[in-house]
Amino acid sequence: MYVQVTTSESNQQTVAVLGEFLSFQQEGHYLLPGRLIHALKPNDLPIGIGFSLADTLPSGYGFYREDQVVFKRIDEEAEAFCVEVTSTYQKSEWDGLFPLEATLLSRKQALELWPNFYSIRYESTDEQAKICYAFSYPTPEEADLEQVMEGICDTVFEVEARGNLQLWHRYSGPAPEG
Repeated sequence: MYVQVTTSESNQQTVAVLGEFLSFQQEGHYLLPGRLIHALKPNDLPIGIGFSLADTLPSGYGFYREDQVVFKRIDEEAEAFCVEVTSTYQKSEWDGLFPLEATLLSRKQALELWPNFYSIRYESTDEQAKICYAFSYPTPEEADLEQVMEGICDTVFEVEARGNLQLWHRYSGPAPEG
């Protein structure tokens, strides 16, 4: 068995992948190193336990540091992961082409037009802004975990691209006639 889950007498779970114990995060998921992913299939992961990519995949793919992406199997029958994304930006560090609030609200609007996304929300304080959303991502039996994770990365990147495209049109407007 590639993935082992044990529960201590104090009801604390530990998860080991290929004999390596994973770090549990206070948000309730385990960090899965990218180098371990190539040996796994999606069905190797236990049901109901959340995982997040600790670094990058062997291919070099990964998420931006602002993105926390947690994926988990929901049940035995579903050939899909539930994926929850939280993108958090510090306002003092924002260096995007468009204003932060406009950028995240544009992503939110793009997500609301996409039928496969749910639990979409935007939050802002004086220090930071975040956008959260969830989606289901297929895990066909023949796919390995690295392929699935690359697809999840592509989906998260596509959300950003669609939001930015809307902003580009909004801020650039029609070309001046001359």
